[in-house]
Amino acid sequence: MVEKKRKILGLNRVASTLKQRGGSVQDIGFSEPEARVKKFRNWFSESAIYEYDQALRFEKKLIDKFDGALLEKVIPGKVISNEYGSCYQISDEHDISFKQSNFEESRRLILSNLHLLYGIGPVREEALKKRGYISIEHLRRHPIWHRSAIEFLRLIDAKQIGQIQKWLWRRLPKSHPLAHYLAGFCSDEDFAIVDIETLGLFGRPIILIGVALPRKNKIYTNQYLLRTISDEVGALWEFVSSLKADQSFITFNGRSFDIPFIQQRLAFYGMDASLNHPHFDLLHFTRRALRSKLENCRLETVEQYLGLKRGINIPSALVPHFYQTYLRTRNIGPLIPILEHNKQDLLTLACLFSKLYEEWDLC
Repeated sequence: MVEKKRKILGLNRVASTLKQRGGSVQDIGFSEPEARVKKFRNWFSESAIYEYDQALRFEKKLIDKFDGALLEKVIPGKVISNEYGSCYQISDEHDISFKQSNFEESRRLILSNLHLLYGIGPVREEALKKRGYISIEHLRRHPIWHRSAIEFLRLIDAKQIGQIQKWLWRRLPKSHPLAHYLAGFCSDEDFAIVDIETLGLFGRPIILIGVALPRKNKIYTNQYLLRTISDEVGALWEFVSSLKADQSFITFNGRSFDIPFIQQRLAFYGMDASLNHPHFDLLHFTRRALRSKLENCRLETVEQYLGLKRGINIPSALVPHFYQTYLRTRNIGPLIPILEHNKQDLLTLACLFSKLYEEWDLC
């Protein structure tokens, strides 16, 4: 009975929020295709326009090929429901290894950086190490820094990932290799690789939430797809409900985009859920480790460096266009490259996370 009341209250809160915001979640205005094409041609380079034209031809082929086809026949998955709604879930597994630093190595490297204690800068750190304080462990018996050392060691030995991460960020740049090595305090089952696809910038709906779960020598992907815009609230809650309390996010620019975007959409529906999880944003690490080796740090460029090739793919900027075509025509074809694009992003992040350990020179 308590659970039933909780569901009813949740649904009522969402309905009330939507009513206050002026109508249905279906009431999303889209510009005409011709207008979008015109804007694209005015804003982008000739190579980008060529890519756009190729994508439009590809879209036309998909529409012709899958005319009249049903979603479940073309894209195997299942409808999942929760107290807020429903969405379409596509699950898959991939034979990809996920590598990370081990706890002993990560612990040693982090504790060797005396600068992590407030009041110790580069000069003082060098002086302390000359006197035999080569690790924060050794500072437990120092007359000045023993309290800070003991406090930090308590977090380290308890593997308090979130608190340790915040401690590192106060003393080091978010791109510092030690922030990446902190992942060695987690098991592979503690990670959720997250990537979303949206209909635009903040304030627009999320149309697909992709999550990859590393498990030993496999990566399991779950994608929560909106069949209609009204599925967004159900997809959001399915994603939130799938997370463990101590799960760590792996994203690419997710600290600035993906996670705040999800949080904003949850707030839009009046849903109370915290996403204040430990977060390993690979964009920061990639810029630090690879910027001298790459023309830019776009994920597509990183993939070339990693030797990864995509099969079916469309540029990120065209995902909204393809999804809008699906909404307008109800043709399943344009959804296929969106799902493949999102899935490849997830798998690329798994490979990049592992590859970055080869780029650091700390040992």
